[in-house]
Amino acid sequence: MTFELSLILIMVVIMIWMIVTKFFSVLLQITGLPKDIANYQSFSLFTNCGFTTSESETITNNKIRRKISLACMITGNFFSVIIVSLIVNMISSFSLEHGKETYIIALIACSIFIIILLILQIPTIKNFINNVIQRIVNLVINKTHEENIITIIENIGKSAVVEIYLHKMPTILDGKTIHESKLKSKYNINILSIKRHKRLINITRNTFVETNDTLVVFGEYSNIVEIFDISKNQKNTEEKTLSRFNEIELIDNYGNKAMVEIRVNLVPYILEEKTLFSSGLKDKFGINIMFIKRNDEVIEVDRNTILQKNDTVVAFGDYQTIKTLFLY
Repeated sequence: MTFELSLILIMVVIMIWMIVTKFFSVLLQITGLPKDIANYQSFSLFTNCGFTTSESETITNNKIRRKISLACMITGNFFSVIIVSLIVNMISSFSLEHGKETYIIALIACSIFIIILLILQIPTIKNFINNVIQRIVNLVINKTHEENIITIIENIGKSAVVEIYLHKMPTILDGKTIHESKLKSKYNINILSIKRHKRLINITRNTFVETNDTLVVFGEYSNIVEIFDISKNQKNTEEKTLSRFNEIELIDNYGNKAMVEIRVNLVPYILEEKTLFSSGLKDKFGINIMFIKRNDEVIEVDRNTILQKNDTVVAFGDYQTIKTLFLY
């Protein structure tokens, strides 16, 4: 292979390398990583630099992101082998005896390469390429018609500014205005902007959200996922169906533990005709009943209290355990 051809191929491979790196970055963003973290981790994985930062835990703790990172590292190794081979070939074929035409071709190729890199940094061009890659990624992973795309823009403690591409309408927004959905009053989620047909629309309390809108919202991230993650909504719907009648509403959460309000229309089997003590609710399952409201009156709770149908209970304990005991 000639010196000129090796040089041109190296430049072409580097261009492809940049595009593929961006492709993996978008994949990570779709899983919920903020853009800057996704870009950094994608570059780190692709170059096999192996940066060990706290941000890397956001990848290792997520099954889908681990698969993406593995594919990214394997692809990065493939490109590294190609680039190194081309560089070795270019150096071995280089000779001071090359004619003037060889140097002119090399100079032109380098100039074109630098110009292309500068053009790609123009914001308009950069955004256009990002949008194209985003669409390609959506088609490749077949998410377009399956679920909403949730991307974190900025983390603020437990809260986050999130961009949501709405492929499917959440139940609480279906046929309701933003005010009627109680998105803000009940879930403390604020819709900051709505982009429809590539234009920002004016938001009022009477605005309806439509499918294919792009929303920017702010609120507690767990609440945002609970509302807008269609797969989670479907799971919650199944849980409510299996619960038959009981309803559980999250008041506050503390890691895996939570304080919840339970409207008991069907007494769980472990509490049927049993006192709170004999049921083992606290000793065995670590669930504390804070108070019970019965017939619009708060009753005194002790070890001999028996839960009844139509009680409203405020309980504290492991959230998954509470759901398992009271939903089934």
